[in-house]
Amino acid sequence: MRVISLANQKGGVGKTTTIVNLASELAKKNKVLVIDLDPQGNCSKTLSNGQTSFDFNETIACLFDKPKMVNIVDLIIPAQAADSSIDNLFLIPADYQLSRVIETSLTKINRERILEKHLSKISKDYDFVLLDTPPNLSLTTLNAIQASELIIIPIDSGAYSLDGISPLLDAVDEIKDDEANYCILRNEIDSRNTLINNYIENELEVVRDNVLKTVIRRSEHLSQANALSMPIRFYKKGSIINNDYSSLAKEINAICNT
Repeated sequence: MRVISLANQKGGVGKTTTIVNLASELAKKNKVLVIDLDPQGNCSKTLSNGQTSFDFNETIACLFDKPKMVNIVDLIIPAQAADSSIDNLFLIPADYQLSRVIETSLTKINRERILEKHLSKISKDYDFVLLDTPPNLSLTTLNAIQASELIIIPIDSGAYSLDGISPLLDAVDEIKDDEANYCILRNEIDSRNTLINNYIENELEVVRDNVLKTVIRRSEHLSQANALSMPIRFYKKGSIINNDYSSLAKEINAICNT
């Protein structure tokens, strides 16, 4: 089982959109579990056909609230798109209640390893576990970093998206006992915006070995699919953006198998 988190301390860079569509592509050939660790619950909404609220006892918040009493298996539900289950794709949802639970969990012993311990119980059940994180170093983000063998850091075409990389990697260095395995994903690229593209490429030069070859192009189809709460391949199969996510899934698969 490969555990991968998507994280960036800067919000609005496309973490949730990336994880939804990456998971959808990986699920074509693998059994995939997505765990929503963001109280905003956007990932949960997109992979549950637009559902915006969940029973507390059916969310990741319940696990953090009572880690010794909850069985992670009981929280897993099939992911859905257009009123149908998505083959090989599963979800543990979150909602706003997670914020309150995290505040009360800060005093728990080994609080950064809560998720890691539970994932060990299902290590043979899934090929990939993808963790969606909030845009801050909350307890859920720290749990995701601790549990992950690979961290994907999406950045968009805004110069400020680079600002979230350094504090995240500092946190990774503090949490992980070994060297952090991370990669940077160029997201929402507009080839016409030469100035900002060149600027970001220059800024990433010092970590070029960690920058993925795949880039995700900007597409209105993505915004439309998000509005309808579904991965892009279920909204518009013919969209060219599907090729980008297919390429991303292949590259991530290759990285995890080297």
